Amino acid sequence: PTMPDLPGHPSASYRHLRRRHSRDGAPYLVADVYIDAKLAAGLDEDAFTSITALRLAASLPKVKIVDARQTLTVSSADLETAHLLDVPLNAPICFVDRAAVDQRGRLVLVSRGKYRGDVIRLDFKLR
Repeated sequence: PTMPDLPGHPSASYRHLRRRHSRDGAPYLVADVYIDAKLAAGLDEDAFTSITALRLAASLPKVKIVDARQTLTVSSADLETAHLLDVPLNAPICFVDRAAVDQRGRLVLVSRGKYRGDVIRLDFKLR
């Protein structure tokens, strides 16, 4: 996986999976997930299709997530993303990049989600 400013030390190899999430038949997210290959070998195959990326990292045997980061960036849909999310070319989308580091300082999970812009909602409590 390549993203700027990734925390931790990279693992020797990663298992890559791409998932498209839908609700009521409408796609809202395309996600590329990279998980430490050695650790992923200990997971049940059903976990890769039924658990969110950060929960997948948290379910890794003998792994404690000590640092997790998330960055949201607003952009526009390229040709492939527009097709996968069933939106017009250049429609607003949100990239949500996530990274998780374990107790040994190992980068165990990296994910990049591309959400339809019309389904993102952020709530903040301000003081």
